[in-house]
Amino acid sequence: MKTPFIDLHTHPAMKPLGRSYYRNQGENNANRNAKDSLWYYDPPTLLDKATNIVTTLTKFRQADFTSLAKSGAEIVFVSLCGLEKGFVVNKLGTHLVGDAVANLVTGLGKKRIDHVQNMSDYFSDLEMEYHFYLQLEGVKYKVDGDWYQYKIVSSFAEIDKEYDPDVKTIFVILSIEGAHAFNGGLQLAGRTINKKEILTNVEKVKNWDRRLFFMGLTHHFYNEMVGHARSLNAKVSKFCNQKDGMDEGFNALGWDLVRRLLDNTNGKRVLIDLKHMSVKARKEYYRFLANEYPNEIIPLIVSHGAVTGLRSFEEKVEDDLFNFGKFQPDDINFYDDEIIKVAKSGGLFGIQFDERRVGSETVLKKTGPNLTRRKMLFHKSKMIWNQIQHIAEVLNRHDMFAWGIQCVGTDNDGMVNPLNGFWTAEDMPVFDSYLEKHAYNFIASAQSDNLKSYNKMTASEIVERFMHGNAYHFLRKNF
Repeated sequence: MKTPFIDLHTHPAMKPLGRSYYRNQGENNANRNAKDSLWYYDPPTLLDKATNIVTTLTKFRQADFTSLAKSGAEIVFVSLCGLEKGFVVNKLGTHLVGDAVANLVTGLGKKRIDHVQNMSDYFSDLEMEYHFYLQLEGVKYKVDGDWYQYKIVSSFAEIDKEYDPDVKTIFVILSIEGAHAFNGGLQLAGRTINKKEILTNVEKVKNWDRRLFFMGLTHHFYNEMVGHARSLNAKVSKFCNQKDGMDEGFNALGWDLVRRLLDNTNGKRVLIDLKHMSVKARKEYYRFLANEYPNEIIPLIVSHGAVTGLRSFEEKVEDDLFNFGKFQPDDINFYDDEIIKVAKSGGLFGIQFDERRVGSETVLKKTGPNLTRRKMLFHKSKMIWNQIQHIAEVLNRHDMFAWGIQCVGTDNDGMVNPLNGFWTAEDMPVFDSYLEKHAYNFIASAQSDNLKSYNKMTASEIVERFMHGNAYHFLRKNF
């Protein structure tokens, strides 16, 4: 069983690139049975699943291209994401104990971690990951009796054209997570940020053979340009300090960076992903767009986010009576007034499949490990439905179309704690069927009575939009 879907945020290369350090650094192995291949299939064992439930660690593969092929994935946005030194040069040091913790958390392998600890150039790491994807583009592999390939595309026209009918193609769109990739935030390597180097590297990326469509400006640690939101839980924060730059806004170089990315010369604009930016930085960015682009609507993108359920950062009030207390209020998640901004901009809101982000502590306890598999699948998928429904109700209250921005943004293979039961991309068809149950229950209940007439849709229409349609139409218009 396959379900066509589009995923706005994945990290297929993170683990195989790390494993390439045990053979040929940066080489994408054409042998699909090798751990340093993008096609290496490593579904979770029962022990893997139990380990994840108990420890939240995810060392199995989630978004390898074999799993993507098995699931029916049509388009995946791959996030180029150089591992930040703050993860591996931490309070435990750079030797055995520190390495062991970092390896346990990331599953990347000690050699990759040693490299990140010693390197002083994030940009070369970014270019290596970019080339890692290029190496096996167009190479065909047989999965469950059918031939598959992936193709990195630079426009919607490339997606819309006809290809060999005997080979199924997974389309890949490039994004970046964190402007540290241009060589910011290298204080731990003894380097000071250099404006000329940053902007030169931006131009190099904008002139790649394959187009960068959007990028997040921040990730977990300060890049000396834009402030980030707190993202690490209390356990990890004991070892990794992300306080420097946290909750700060833009500095002058940060604005230079944004202007260069948004420059649409030759149609090479790079859109901005709001995820991981501090609330202060997000607010500054909204004002920047209003002041510097008053006659243009630039889409706002949340590639892998979740809602707080609160009206705004200033008014921490829950207006959603049906889902009261079900959301995680940390300000890395998004407020209702921001949901409205995304919709007004014609943007997208990818919902992250990470238990730590999409549900409150109360919800997580209720959906804990002591459930039958069927109940677990029902309750874990309901956590995503709660997000979809909340966004819809916010937009409906403001007389807007309710179902047009929500889409899939799993963050698979990005060090997430996946929804139990929906471990990898291969589980997306099952997720689709459970999501439709929740949509049907909502539409058939009194909860949907307040929907405007133009927001009354069938369950299957709502789910198709979330899984595929919204992102597809966005690409047709903007890519």
